Amino acid sequence: MRILRISTATNNRTGGMSRAMYCAGDALIAMGHQVDYLFGEHWQVSNSVYLRRLAVPLQIPALIYSLAQKGKQYDIVEIHEPLAAPYCFNRKINKNLPPVVVFSHGLEKRNQLAELAYRQQKYLPVSLPLRFLRITVLQAMYGLRHCDHVICLNSEDIAYLQQIGVAKNRITQADNGVESQFLLAGAVLAQANLSRSGILFLGSWVLRKGTLDLVPAISQVMQRHPSLQFTIAGCGFDADTVLTDFAEDIRSRIQVIPKLSSNEKLIEIYRQHSILVLPSYFEGQPLTMLEAAAMGLVIVTTNICGMADFIENGINGMTVPVGDIESLTQSLDHLVSNPALAQCLGEAAREKVQAYTWKSAAKKIAKAYQQAIDDASKKN
Repeated sequence: MRILRISTATNNRTGGMSRAMYCAGDALIAMGHQVDYLFGEHWQVSNSVYLRRLAVPLQIPALIYSLAQKGKQYDIVEIHEPLAAPYCFNRKINKNLPPVVVFSHGLEKRNQLAELAYRQQKYLPVSLPLRFLRITVLQAMYGLRHCDHVICLNSEDIAYLQQIGVAKNRITQADNGVESQFLLAGAVLAQANLSRSGILFLGSWVLRKGTLDLVPAISQVMQRHPSLQFTIAGCGFDADTVLTDFAEDIRSRIQVIPKLSSNEKLIEIYRQHSILVLPSYFEGQPLTMLEAAAMGLVIVTTNICGMADFIENGINGMTVPVGDIESLTQSLDHLVSNPALAQCLGEAAREKVQAYTWKSAAKKIAKAYQQAIDDASKKN
C-alpha cells in the first residue's frame, strides 16, 4: 500500500504529533507499506497555527493532482483532521483522487466545547469565535462527515462521531504506542527497584494542559513536603517565564527544562521521578502518559479522553475531575505521602502499557486504510 500522511506538525521526531506519526509510519513500513510524509515545513504560509490551518487545506488537492501528474500515485491519503475539508470536497467531484482517511489527535469540535466549558468553570474570558464559530472547527466537521474513514484516539471521540452521524463502520480507534526504548528502560528500572521521588509535568505550558489548576495544587503539596522536587519539562518557555507563576519560596525546588531533544533525555527525566501529573481539560491520547506508564511512574490525570481509557482510578493511577484543584491536590499529596502506593500503581500502569505497541497501532491503521479503499471502490 502506498500511503501519504499529511499534517502541519513540525517535522521532528521528538515532537508529540510528528513523533506519533513517525512511530506508526515506521511500523507500517516494517509491514511492507510505502509511507511518505508532508509536514509543516512543506507549506509556504505564515507561522501562525491559525493561518496555517486556513491556508494549508486549500493547497492539498492541487498538490495531490501535481504529484499524480509526476507519477507519484498513492492508494490512500491520510490528512490531519483540521486540514481535510477541501480534499474531501474535491474527492466528491473527482473520484480518481485517492481515498482519504482523516486522522484526529483529538476532535476539534470537542476541544472547542471543552475549552468553552473550562473557561466558564474558571470565569475566564470567552471570545465570540470560541462561543459561536471557529472556521477551523467547521473545516474539521466537514472533513469528518465526508471522508472515507476516520481514525481517532479515544472512546469519547468515537461516541461523539457517532452522535453527529458518522457510521460506526467508518470509524477506527487506534491507540498510540510506546517505543521499545521506554519499555526496556522501564523493565530495567523495575528490576533495580530503586527508590524514586519527585513530581513531573511534561508538556506545553498552556491552558489546555491544566496549568491553571496545576500551579496552586503543586504549590500546596510542595509547602506540605519541604523536600519535594517538581520538574516542568518540554514546556516551550524559559525558566524565568514559567517560575513567575509560583511563589518565591518554592522556586528553588522547581526545575524547568524548555525542550527535550531525544528519547534518551526523556527516559532520563522519567527515571528521576515517581509521579507524572497531567491535569488537561482536553487531549487525544497523550504519548507522555503511555511513556510514563512504561517507565513505572504513577499517573495523576483528569478522567477524560484517552486518559480515562487507560487509567482506572486507584488501580493503575489516579484520576480527578477537570478543573478540580482540591481533588488534584489531595491525590498528589496522598501519593507523595505514600511512596509504596505510588510504586504499586506505577507498576500496574507499566504492566498494562505493554500491550500498547506501535506494531499494534499500525495494524489498526492499516486496516482502516484498507477499509477506506474497499468502501471507495464499491462507491465507484
